[in-house]
Amino acid sequence: MPRRAAGTIFPWRRERRPVERIRMRVLISIPALNEEKTVGGVISGIPAEIEGVSVLDVLVIDDGSSDATAERAREAGASVIRHARNRGLGAAFRTALASARDGGYDALVTIDGDGQFDPAGISSLLAPLVDGSADLVTCSRFMPGTPRGSTPWIRRFGNGVVAAMVNALTGSRVHDATCGFRAYGPAALEWISSFSRFTYTQETLIDLAWKRMRIREVALPVRGVRQHGRSSISGNLVRYAFLSAGAIYSASHDHMPWRFYGLPGLAMTAAGLIAEALVFARWIDTGKVTPFKGVAIAGLFLVVIGLLLTIMASLAESSSHTRHLIEEQTAYRVRQTRSGQRDRA
Repeated sequence: MPRRAAGTIFPWRRERRPVERIRMRVLISIPALNEEKTVGGVISGIPAEIEGVSVLDVLVIDDGSSDATAERAREAGASVIRHARNRGLGAAFRTALASARDGGYDALVTIDGDGQFDPAGISSLLAPLVDGSADLVTCSRFMPGTPRGSTPWIRRFGNGVVAAMVNALTGSRVHDATCGFRAYGPAALEWISSFSRFTYTQETLIDLAWKRMRIREVALPVRGVRQHGRSSISGNLVRYAFLSAGAIYSASHDHMPWRFYGLPGLAMTAAGLIAEALVFARWIDTGKVTPFKGVAIAGLFLVVIGLLLTIMASLAESSSHTRHLIEEQTAYRVRQTRSGQRDRA
């Protein structure tokens, strides 16, 4: 992967150069919470060899399980990082991301430990990364022509709403914004940011889309209903919807603070000033503001709220620049670590 110049803000907006063909070092991350019955099968189903991949390591993130998930994972040959308590899927992803970065890996694959995804599909996810045609490859359960399978209709409907929101915010075109079966390439590993505790799927998709990463969907067969246990994410669909909306909002406003705060603030300020001007003109003409006192109060309210939103947009813009500087430093460190791993290989 060609290096980006350190100290350059928004380097992902540059025109891309051809990707250097290399045999990739891949870390496969499996977040698991009380998945002792299925995690071993997921690990054993991972292909032993994948074209274009030189190293294939498996890491299970045990997110505070109360059963033998960690023991079953080690028995199946995986390394295990255990959280002392349940910290959420987003925290599990960040643990995996830190491991991939610190280990100098070229790609990170995430697959759930509940057995809903066929680990044989990892080869299909990695192929676009190996040939350099994508930065993020995600499994899609809802692409046109994909078998409906046994996925409940309410989950299909919910994903459609989330995908529509993500597409509207980023200008991308994805059909499945909530799937956790993904492969992140070198550029994505360098620049991705994640903050949500609840989940990372929508957040990282928005983040990478706004950074002009090349996103590709691959249709793969998925088991729609878990064989064992209950999903800790989508078990309560109302809670899932609210928390997903919060994650989408949090990921979006940092990339476009003026769209979220500035434009509404300017519009409200303008509307309030117009209302105040009309009331003032009546007062000049008649010496009275009645019966438009309510208009005057509403106009003042709009001006105050509008100015506050405009100030928030300015503060958020400054915070966004700070975040980009931190991401620049992180990307440089990741490239240096990866380069060191290749030199030692």
